[in-house]
Amino acid sequence: MSNASDHPSESQTVQDRLASLRQLAQAFPKEQREDVLLELDDLSTDLANTDGPSLQTLQQRLKRLAAIAMMARMFATSNQQAIEEFASNLVELTQATKIEVE
Repeated sequence: MSNASDHPSESQTVQDRLASLRQLAQAFPKEQREDVLLELDDLSTDLANTDGPSLQTLQQRLKRLAAIAMMARMFATSNQQAIEEFASNLVELTQATKIEVE
């Protein structure tokens, strides 16, 4: 895995995805919104770390974000489209970071 900051266009794509995910998270139910915003902050910090976080750490963060999105989808009475878009953007972020999540 290469650090996204090693490649400016990849870094911009990752930053764009993170910004989009933060915006979409506003549609989540309050509890899930707080959780997802904390995870996104931690993921952003990890990705910006020049020492490079462990692949396992990044995979765990992405898995937690996916789990939170699934939980929000189950509990949300509205904003289903935004939650679906969040999940789609999460997949795109995973592809942009070239992190395989199993």
